[in-house]
This record gives sequence, C-alpha cells and structure tokens, in this order.
Amino acid sequence: MASFPLFIVGSPRSGTTFLCSVLNVHPLIQLTNECRVFALLKDTLEVGSHRPDLLSQACVDRFVHFGKRTLGAWVERFYREELEITAPIWGDKHPSYADPTVLSGRLGSVEHLPRSGSCLRLIREMLPQARFIHIHRDPRHVANSLLHKHWTGSIDDGVRVWGQYVSEILDFFDELPSQLGLTIPYRGLIEDPAATSASIGKFLDLTDASPIGDFLISQRHAPTPFSDPVTDIADLYVIPNQPAGDDKLLALAGRAATHLGYAAA
Repeated sequence: MASFPLFIVGSPRSGTTFLCSVLNVHPLIQLTNECRVFALLKDTLEVGSHRPDLLSQACVDRFVHFGKRTLGAWVERFYREELEITAPIWGDKHPSYADPTVLSGRLGSVEHLPRSGSCLRLIREMLPQARFIHIHRDPRHVANSLLHKHWTGSIDDGVRVWGQYVSEILDFFDELPSQLGLTIPYRGLIEDPAATSASIGKFLDLTDASPIGDFLISQRHAPTPFSDPVTDIADLYVIPNQPAGDDKLLALAGRAATHLGYAAA
C-alpha cells in the first residue's frame, strides 16, 4: 500500500478528536492527536525567520524556500523515528491547522489583526501528497458546545468562530485536487456508520475498511471516553433532534453553512 500523510481538520467541537480515534483503530493508520508541528514550522518560517536577531536578512528568502522544500521530509522522519509511527498512513489531527489566526491569535472570538492565515497551504506545499479530511458539524451545535466549554462568550461568537475555520477550509479545498480532500458530516459518523466508513475507505485506498465501520457501530452501544479537550463525551455522541438556536444563527454562519447543507428550516 502507498504511504502518505493524512490530516483531519474542522472547527473546534466538530468531532475531530472522535474521527481521529475512529481512524486509529485501523492497522494501516496512525494519527497523532494535536502534535501541532506545522504550527511551529509556520511560526519559524513566517515569523522567526524575519527577526534580524535570529537570522541574517540576506538569508531569509533562501531559508524560507529551502525550508518549504525540505521540511516535509524532516516531519516524516520525526514521525517515523521519534514518534515511532510505522503505519503507511500517518499524520495529525489539529483543528487549529485551519485557524486563519493561528499565529496572529484570538482572544476568545476577538482576533488580533492582521490575520496570519492557516497552516493548510503550508502543509500542502511541504507535503504535496498529503490528504485532508474535513469533518463538519452544525454551526449551532458547535456554538453551543463552545459556549458550554467557556471558549467563547456567546452563541453568536461561537458561530463566528465556526465560520472563520470552515470558510478557510472550504477555500483550501477548492484548490485541492478532488482525490486529496474528503468532506464528511459529523452526523454521518453517528447515524450512518456503514456508508461513512465506506467513503473513508475509498478515499484512503483501504482494501478493507471494516475496522472503521465496526468501531463506529460499537460506539453507539459503548462510547470510548476521551482525554482533554474532549471530556464531555455525551456532547459528541448525542445528536440533538432539533438544531440549537434559531435560523438567525445560520445567517450569521454565512455561505459556509449554506455550502455544507445547513439550510434554514
């Protein structure tokens, strides 16, 4: 089987940790849970390299070009040699790879401008063969979950955060060859495990995706506890019958919500 990197992205509280656990039951897949190495590399190449006390300004362009050309192989060596990842499909789950303020930062839902841009294009530039799975969840449910975790100050702020992440991902996926990107709804993992596992298996060229499907079905009866940041597992396994909040929140979520099928009732 071919070896390639895989990255799970989505807004916070959208099921990225759950999907990472699901994929890791397959013997051909090993993903880390927020290793975050590409956030560090982005900071090094785009911020640190421009500090004259750290690097001669005469070398900046060459250093950045060389880094983007070679650091992908360095990351794989780190995974293989130091993290002892042996599966052919390797990679990371980290929602903030899709955060357009990953370096410039946000305080709650308030951004510190200017935007830094996400890590997605840097990952693709360093690892052109990388594949990406975007898992998405109703922005109203995400916003309620963010508020419950005290990560935002209001439901409206939570929807705005969802929109920032998801809009960044949608724009990036528009640039990706179709065979390198898969978009799945969180509801599909819970409500249609057979079809969802089949689509994942096809996307990842897995001859047998049954370990993924079997695990998803088992979780409906005996959910696996998670470590931080997912401690309230009921919030992930229970799908509300009715959307949280009203349709005004969908309007606040903008085109991203419409594109992903979260239309107002």
